Formats: sequence, structure tokens, C-alpha cells
Amino acid sequence: MKRLSLALGALALATVCAQTSKADTFSFSFTGSSFNGAGTITATEEGNTNVYDITGITGTTDGHSISGLLSIGTFDNNDNKLYDPGTGFFGNQSFDASGLSYTLSNGDDVNIGAGGFLDLQEIANLDPTHGRDVTETVDIDVSKTSSTSPVPEPGSLALLGTGILGAAGAIRRRLMA
Repeated sequence: MKRLSLALGALALATVCAQTSKADTFSFSFTGSSFNGAGTITATEEGNTNVYDITGITGTTDGHSISGLLSIGTFDNNDNKLYDPGTGFFGNQSFDASGLSYTLSNGDDVNIGAGGFLDLQEIANLDPTHGRDVTETVDIDVSKTSSTSPVPEPGSLALLGTGILGAAGAIRRRLMA
């Protein structure tokens, strides 16, 4: 009975820890009068919320390659999240006021997000600390290009292992009886 209790406890723990994550890929582009950009965003959905944590970015902005994603809170209090990509409230607005921030190969930092009157416009900013201070209204287009299948987390593998052990124990018990 003690072993059964331990096995059920392990199974419950494995079930609680079992989660899947999937990486989705989105293309993005924006065009303004002073600068423009395009590229690919890699993001992971937070559960089934249609809110994505951005984990990577590649592409170009203003003719310079994107070097990488800036840490959260680095530029314009960025949160590096996508919201309802491609299906936003007013057209394709996929960022909040905090937006997505990244750095370019020439050292410029860029933030794209919502802004203007009631945050109903989409804006792009170049960080003034690197020489250019540009904030302009742009049209940001984000669309999903691919979705990978769920990747099992260690908790899922533990759940599978305890299931196999439980089945082996049940078979052994029947054979011994």
C-alpha cells in the first residue's frame, strides 16, 4: 500500500509538471517615412492565450541587420510580447505600448509598438542615445509563417516513465499471483 501511495504521488507530481511548449514563427514588416524594417520573429505562446513571448528576431531595419532582441524593460519599457498576431482590435495591431525592442548591427536600438492617441497607432522609435531620435507612425504587419509541434517537457517524460513502471508492476503482480 505504501508503494502504491508513493507511485500515485509521483504520478500526480508528473502530471502537474507536464506541459508543452511550441515555438511559432512570424514574419513582420513596417514602413515609415524615415525608416522601415522587416524580418522574422520566433515566439512561444503563453498557454492558449494568443499572447506570445518573443524569444528571437532576425531581419533588417533601415538597411542594417538585426543583431538581437533587447532584454525586457531596456528600451521604452519593452515587454517583447505579441498580442493576437494579425487579428488585432484595429487592423493588425500586434504590440502593446511597451512593444518589441531589438538592436541593429550599427548600434541603433529600435522599439516597435502601439502609441499615439489612446495607443491606437503603431509607432517605431530609434533610440536617441545612438545619434538618431526618430519616432513615427508606421503600419506594422505581423503574420504567422509556421508553427512547430509541441515539444514534450521533462514532466511529460516523467509521466510516461511512471506509466511504464506502473504497467510493469501490474504485469509482474499478475504473473506472481
